[in-house]
Amino acid sequence: MATPGYGGKILLVDLSKGTGEAAITRLDTAKYEKFGGGYGMGAAMFWDYCVAPGEWDLLDAFNPRNMVSLMTGAVSGTGVPGGARTNVSGGSPQCYPIQWFSHSNFGGMFSTMLRMAGWDGVSVIGRAEHPVYINIVDDKVTIEDAKDLWGLNAWECQEEIYKRSGVRFGEEWWKLDSGSYSLQRPQIVTIGAAGESMTRVASLVHAGGSGAGQGGFGGVFGSKNLKAVAVLGTGGIKIADPKAMRDTREWWDKTWPRGGGFGFGGGASSCCIGCGPIRYCHNRDRALGKDSDGCAEGSLYSLPEFPEISLSDPMNLRGSDICQQYTINGMECCFQGPMSFRTDHNPDFPIQPTIPAYAALGWYFKRMYDMGVVGPGTKFDTSPIPMEKYGTRAFMEIYSYAIANRVGIGNLLAEGTDRFCEALGRTDDFNVLCRRTPWGFCDHWSMPNMEWAYSNLFDSRDVNCHDFGLDRQRDMTCEEYVKILAQRTGTKSDEFWFDYSWEGDQAYKTGIYSRPKAEFVAWHHHYWLYYKESVGFCDWGYMQLFNGQHARKFGHTPEAEPRWLNAISGKNVTFMDGIEAGRRIFNLLRAIYALQGRHKNMEKFNGYYYRPGASYCGFYTTRTVFDGKNWDWQNCRELYLSEKGVETFKEHMYAIEGWNNASGYPTRKTLEDLDLKYVADYLQSKGKLG
Repeated sequence: MATPGYGGKILLVDLSKGTGEAAITRLDTAKYEKFGGGYGMGAAMFWDYCVAPGEWDLLDAFNPRNMVSLMTGAVSGTGVPGGARTNVSGGSPQCYPIQWFSHSNFGGMFSTMLRMAGWDGVSVIGRAEHPVYINIVDDKVTIEDAKDLWGLNAWECQEEIYKRSGVRFGEEWWKLDSGSYSLQRPQIVTIGAAGESMTRVASLVHAGGSGAGQGGFGGVFGSKNLKAVAVLGTGGIKIADPKAMRDTREWWDKTWPRGGGFGFGGGASSCCIGCGPIRYCHNRDRALGKDSDGCAEGSLYSLPEFPEISLSDPMNLRGSDICQQYTINGMECCFQGPMSFRTDHNPDFPIQPTIPAYAALGWYFKRMYDMGVVGPGTKFDTSPIPMEKYGTRAFMEIYSYAIANRVGIGNLLAEGTDRFCEALGRTDDFNVLCRRTPWGFCDHWSMPNMEWAYSNLFDSRDVNCHDFGLDRQRDMTCEEYVKILAQRTGTKSDEFWFDYSWEGDQAYKTGIYSRPKAEFVAWHHHYWLYYKESVGFCDWGYMQLFNGQHARKFGHTPEAEPRWLNAISGKNVTFMDGIEAGRRIFNLLRAIYALQGRHKNMEKFNGYYYRPGASYCGFYTTRTVFDGKNWDWQNCRELYLSEKGVETFKEHMYAIEGWNNASGYPTRKTLEDLDLKYVADYLQSKGKLG
């Protein structure tokens, strides 16, 4: 019998085995429960089916042996606020210079429907001989012909699959082959032109705009001739203690009133299933057509030179629809992002007068054109993109079309920003103009949020953690504030975890290069890997250590997470059990990276991190700082790193995690303590054990 909180089975599809039953395997979820779900289970599956067989070098994400997994978590579909995520993982074609095992996720209703069909996830390996889609109706799985769906955009594809299902949404009950009835239409994840063309900037899109943007997983679908995954479920999700679930929800609502910590709200917007009136991320009132997500794709065409093109401008609204229909990663392809940051206070800074929030593909492409690196008289013709029409709707639409379909210069841009830089012979631009974080992703508020920046270094992409603001609080001192934060971590931490001193000896004693900071980064990374990326809590709602609406200023972390999980599972796990599970996932990932070529010497930031201006596009700049005697809030806009400091920090981090200080590889003792002996044995056989 499946553990409450899990459906009990994972669908494994090997498209190389054709379209019949031989391609379909039902796996027991119990084997993977210790990884929580989501990213953790995806990594464990990748190990079993991609790493352990030893049949390929793990370096080409478009290799048929690559596995792409869509995994739910224990909170998916249960009604937990912020519990509707689907994690996507696999070898990532966007990652650079190595196509690391990586991840993305999306919200909406897909995870809930998959769970109601009785599945905890779908993993796909192999490559079909022709375009197909996977169709799941409760326990029945078929691999359907998709030749006539190939070429449709993401919205058209979903509409066509709706028609094939025969359902008229919400109008009448329809009977399934199993004898069950439904008023629902299938929930679908699909690709458009960018995925079919195997671009490295292709997203996966669910419904009107819930997208797994970063990582290029739409291109992985395309490489497998996989157009879509559709699921319809008529079952339920087993909860061990429904009364405890109800009590927890009432406790949550009473203790942290709606809106406390989640944000947005109001308007004609919608949200993922389970969030109710707490947070509105799908901004119907900001999109032209469908239920579009309101993140980076909603600012595809914000331009530094034209501040009047706002997020609500019709061109940006159309840009959002283009991203969803073509399945283009709006964050990677945009020209600025949602905002820009002034730099003219520092006349020596090389980017003037503003730094875009995302120094991404569009912005860099235009910069190269203005500098004469691409365009007339160069070896890089910009056709068919009409550079003379920059700032117009025609430019935006042709730019997007060219990338999605690999037309002209679009074929090069479709390789992503890092490989575009490489083709131009300008990879040194990562150090100044292009502002790339480690492993092939654009900067994204990572500085001066040191836990975010360091996590990028140890993961395989921008980790996208919006959970930790340190802004000045009214009616309390900075010291009182950091003591609350330390108390709420669920550990015996001290307040120096939250010291952002970055200059002089204090940076090494208690600040950003210190052992306390490494302890915090490790804790934060373990939390993120387990509770967010694996269990399925949304980044915008969790973690929360501080909440000004609470009588004692406490956030819901660390009580809420285990309380939800114990009500669902019937177990009695502690918050720190989850942190330890996150450490297990972290070390499994570390082993995969080692086999792909990761070494301590590779873990370095790009050059702009070590220069004034590193934090200029940080969203949160106020940090808590200890000067050796007193705590105070300081504006850390000028914070940047030293190479010596980062190397010192790495030594602390490796010691905390139990990794070899010379190589960065995990040790046998570390892996065996985490019930990963089989991983240690394999690493030893490959000469990669610390």
